Amino acid sequence: MSMDVASVFSDDDWVEHAVHGSVYHDGVKYSGLVMPSSIERLKTFEVRDDDIWINTYSKSGTHWASEIVHLILNDGNPETIDRTTTQGNIEMIYFQKDSYDESKKRHLPFYKIVEKASSPRIIQTHLPVRYLPPQLASSKAKVIYVARNPKDVITSLDRFVGENEMGDFIRWKAALKEFMDGTRNYGSWFDHVKTSWNLRKEENRLFIKYEDMKKDLRASTTKIAEFLGRPLSTAVLDRIAEHSSFGGMKKSYDKVAETVQNGDLLVKALGKHAYMSKGVIGSWKDRFTVRDNEEFDRVYSEQMADTDLTFDFE
Repeated sequence: MSMDVASVFSDDDWVEHAVHGSVYHDGVKYSGLVMPSSIERLKTFEVRDDDIWINTYSKSGTHWASEIVHLILNDGNPETIDRTTTQGNIEMIYFQKDSYDESKKRHLPFYKIVEKASSPRIIQTHLPVRYLPPQLASSKAKVIYVARNPKDVITSLDRFVGENEMGDFIRWKAALKEFMDGTRNYGSWFDHVKTSWNLRKEENRLFIKYEDMKKDLRASTTKIAEFLGRPLSTAVLDRIAEHSSFGGMKKSYDKVAETVQNGDLLVKALGKHAYMSKGVIGSWKDRFTVRDNEEFDRVYSEQMADTDLTFDFE
């Protein structure tokens, strides 16, 4: 769907919002790209029965899962994918090239783009389950939750912190402490994943692990396709495996960036920061000190004592 924002939306649709720093909603901290008013709006958001929601904590395979779902719906053909509703997360601003300009005081909530999008909509969000539209519980819409081991999550979140060794060290220690305390953006990772794990047996919910996707992409893709009621032929599964590999996704993203109007905004955060990194399991080993790891393991054991949810860390 190609949308001329200026003609489709009126001045009343734009909201006063500063994207710098942090914002808070219900005691939880978020990036300035998130609009608290949008989180509130989700309480009454109109869910369609053919919606597919991709729910993750940050850096847990959001765009990878979205790409796989897009490919399933498009018979493994990246050329026909419409990325309109996965340009950002539904709780965020609508990304434009000047979104980070400090003089820009008004932003279009991304949910307004999603509302006008054609079906079936693939909708991304990092929000904890309690903030998702209540209609999801009674609709036929599908929710795919992707969870990734927390050591790799925090390592990926802070891969580019700091501009020098000491600044990097100080920021990393603060980031790691926030993650363990549950005070980073989007709140506690532990609560986020455990809540969705407890809902995994609901008919319209699928809980899948990033590490399982890495270890057997074809099996994970087949599971997602069956959950969506779209069984795959061997030929289509082959195409999806090719185009949803990290190398295949890079080719698709590079082509979108080159050939689609404002393509950079579809495949990079704010058109600058690549959504994809190497995505390897165990990248935390290059970041955690022995002491970091011991402290994290202690917190992890305490926080996960009340669940049978487990993760592969390497």
